[in-house]
Amino acid sequence: MIQKTEDITIRTLQFSDISEVAQIEKECFSKPWSEKAILGSVSSGDSYFVVAEKNHNSERKIAGYAGVYIAISEAYIYNIAVRRECRGKGIGENLAKELIEYCAKKYLEFISLEVRISNNVAINLYKKLGFEILGERKDFYKNPTENALIMTKYFK
Repeated sequence: MIQKTEDITIRTLQFSDISEVAQIEKECFSKPWSEKAILGSVSSGDSYFVVAEKNHNSERKIAGYAGVYIAISEAYIYNIAVRRECRGKGIGENLAKELIEYCAKKYLEFISLEVRISNNVAINLYKKLGFEILGERKDFYKNPTENALIMTKYFK
């Protein structure tokens, strides 16, 4: 699916995007996925990945990406990541909405994710999108060690 707003296009991730997505991983996460890991997930057949492509003066650059893993009737968000200089412009929200819409169209029961307990910006976004806090995973994240909240949005 392709969704456009002003200078941002949300589209399905292509293999040619993997190098840029890996750069975003390094910028956003203390334990980033490698290009090989991203390629493996994208190629698996049970995942859906999208990118937010910024179009500025005929230059295209990946501003963010998101991915979800689907297991039978359930969906689990891998990551939603946006470059630092592109944050605060609704890109993360639009990426999350695309994953939610995709999963709802697949008639899945729910979509779930883990988020650092200190990441209030993301937690508030997920609440705004209808996710509920269902639990906590102790010491889920490393560098720094931190608990994760389990947040889920039910479709049925």
